[in-house]
Order: sequence, then structure tokens, then C-alpha cells
Amino acid sequence: MTRLEHRGIRWELQPDFEPLLAAVLADPGRTVKDSPAKSVTVHDVGGRTFYVKRYRNHAFPFRSLKFFLKPSHARREWNLAGQIEGRGVPIVRHLAVGERWTWRGLDESLLITEGFAGQPIHQFPARATDEVQAALGDFVRQMHDRGILQFDLFPNILAAAPPLTLKRVDVHHAVLKPTLSLTERVDNLAFLHTEVPLTEKFFAAYGWGSGLAERTRLRSEAMRRDYLAARARRCLRSNADFDRRRFGGLEWWVRLARLDPQVENILADPDAFLATRATLLKRGRSTTVGRGAGVVVKRFNLRKPLRLLKDLFRPSRNRRAYQKAYHLELAGIPSARPIATAEKRFLRFLLRGYFVMEEIPGAVELGHWRGDSRVAARALAELLAKLHREGFCHRDLKETNLVFDATGRLHLIDLEGLEYVQEVSLRRAAADLARLARGAAKHPQFTEADRLRFLRRYCKLRGIRPRDLAG
Repeated sequence: MTRLEHRGIRWELQPDFEPLLAAVLADPGRTVKDSPAKSVTVHDVGGRTFYVKRYRNHAFPFRSLKFFLKPSHARREWNLAGQIEGRGVPIVRHLAVGERWTWRGLDESLLITEGFAGQPIHQFPARATDEVQAALGDFVRQMHDRGILQFDLFPNILAAAPPLTLKRVDVHHAVLKPTLSLTERVDNLAFLHTEVPLTEKFFAAYGWGSGLAERTRLRSEAMRRDYLAARARRCLRSNADFDRRRFGGLEWWVRLARLDPQVENILADPDAFLATRATLLKRGRSTTVGRGAGVVVKRFNLRKPLRLLKDLFRPSRNRRAYQKAYHLELAGIPSARPIATAEKRFLRFLLRGYFVMEEIPGAVELGHWRGDSRVAARALAELLAKLHREGFCHRDLKETNLVFDATGRLHLIDLEGLEYVQEVSLRRAAADLARLARGAAKHPQFTEADRLRFLRRYCKLRGIRPRDLAG
């Protein structure tokens, strides 16, 4: 191992990488990830690809000081990578680790790895084939047998073909143990299963029979629900998909991919849009809803003075709706996709909130739909079964909150009554269905046969019997 200092940074690096170090650091590269705490850039130098990860401790007051007492992030990853490689598990090559020390402490630490022309396993096109599943099962068993545990496996196993090759990458969250317990193995495979459905070929290569495979799948359902709930919070954080932007006098959380001049014009003055350019869908004391230019704007009005105090201590209604809409999207439940949310406050008191979403093309309320009632019953059963299976219940489930789009796909709208409860009990599910049945009874086009058809389909999808809902 070579040690040197380059431009104020102390480096430890592989000897064959030393001639390329200066060129890689001088190359501007392409940004893969950028945040106040960390950046990742990719560099093509000398016909090879390199990744440079920078941890910016100096961006936060006093953070540099703590590394007098503990290893830096880059150093910890460097050490882990060496130990994982020493245990015989294939890993992308770690080439260099660097640290910039000043009187304040460790201002910056850097890690350089060599690129590998692969894709994360959950994005690999052939991930469901027998060959890949068997190779993945053998790869993960090798990791586990050698005491290597990492919960975020699916983005950190890279696959390339041909020939089929698997490698570990990004070991930041890896844990090394003498042995792994059965529970640790089940949980690790269950989380992998949330993004990469594991087949019998995987479990055969891993060395597990049908009993442990089924236990893993059942555990995965619960883990997936909680994982999606946690991931939904990223819509209110700065990342590759969402960010905070100011338009007009409001600061918005926005979906970056949906920003265009038309949307930005609406965000600059949503009140003017509702007053002059939108087709109003609802004008109420509590909310005002209007559509136009392919979007729907929902304004949450101040109705009760008591809300001024309550909203100081809880997330606003518009923020909750925005996050719930993204959570539904992640779970694969059809709803209007969220675009942006903002609040108008005075001395921290919430006066108005705004939620902007995509318009559902050709939306028709369930009660006004004139298509085949048997198709409607089936679509409704499938939507509600998935809603409950994903851990959601709805205290205001009614036909006006369910709309068909122009293609005949059913969507859930008006999310104020929606609640994520992790696991929906049969009692809660029955209450949702009873509430919906009372509303549907007003529409004669839905017959008793349709209601029975709906109930049978719903119960089949949930794996329960109709009488279970009566208890």
C-alpha cells in the first residue's frame, strides 16, 4: 500500500493507481449524487471509470471534531471493503482513501473505487431468470456464511453479463459478524425480496427449502410496507427526484421531473390560477379545487381559528396529502401523482396550504360511470384489496372518492381520510367496505349480484372468507 500527500490530502492507495490519482482528481467528472453532506462523481480517465465519493464534514458546525475520536466515513468503508474482500466475497475494487485534516479536525474524507460495468440487481433486466436467481442465491449465501450482513442489498449488488458476474458495491452499511442468526438471514432475504422477487431457484441455491422460503416471503410483506412508508418521506427532502424551490412568494417542495414553464407559472401564483384560469371542481369553506393545463390544484383554506394552533404542532393537511399520494404511487395504487406542495404562513401560523397533482385524464366518478357494472365491481375489489394489503384504511371511503380514467382504470382521490396503519385489521377493513356499501346503495346500476361479485373477488385477493368480515 502506498501513502502520500497530494494538495493537502493524505492518501492511502493501491500502488498501481498512484499514476492516475492526480488525473482523476483534476477531472471535473459527472455528478451522480450531490448533497451538503456528500457528493459522488464519476470520472473516465485513461480508458477506465472511477467513482469519487466525498464526505463534506466542514459543511456542518463541529462535525469535523468528532473524527478525532472515530474513523472517518471513507476510512470505515475502506477498512470494511478490505475485510469483505479478505473473506472471499467479490467486491468492486477500492483504490484510494484520502483525508483532509485542519485545525478544525477532519474537514473532508474521500474514497475512490473503480467502476464496474454492471447494474443494481433490482434493475438488471434478466433478474428473474433461473440463471441469475441461482447465481444470486449462491452469492448471498456466500456472504451470509462468511458473516457479512447488509440490509440495503438490492442497490448494492451489481450484475453484469455476459458472462454473468455479481459484485458488491457501497459497503457503508455493511456489518461483519462471526456468524449470522436465522432471524438475521430471514430479515436480510425478506428485504431483498421487496425489490427483487426471489424464486425457488434462488432458495435452492441458497440452501433453503419451501418452509423457510415461505417464512421469508411473509416477512417481506411486512417489511415492504414499512420500507415504502419510510421511502415516501423522501418527497419532502432534497434528492434526485424532489427538491425545495421558490416560485412567487411561496417555497415549494416540488417533483423535479414535472417542472416546466407551465407548471412553474401556476406555482408562482396558485390563487390567481384558481381565480382566473382553472375550471373549478369544488369551491368550499375547507378546500378549493380547480383543474387546468393538465394539473389539479387543491387549496386548503383556513376554516376554524382553532386550526391555527393545531397546525403549529402537526404537519399541514397539504403536506400530509402530498406525502400520502407519493406513498400510494410507490405502493402501486392508482391515484393522482403529486407534483408540488407549499404553505402560506404568517408568524408561523398556517393560513393556506396548496397541493398540486397531475390531472387524471377523463376522470368519471364511480357513481356516474356508465360502463359494465361487473367490470366496475372487479376493479373496485382489486383496488381496495391492494389498498388494505398495503396497510391503508380510509375513514371517508365513498363513491365520489373513486374515479375511472379514460382507459377504464380506477383511481383513489381525496386522501384526507386515508391513513397508513401498517396492517389493516378485519374490523377496519369491514368498516371501510360497509361505508362504501352505504354510498353505493344510492346508485341502482350496482345490483346485489355486483355487490356479491365484488365481495367474492375482494376476499379471494385478501385470502379471507366473507364471513371473516362479519366478525
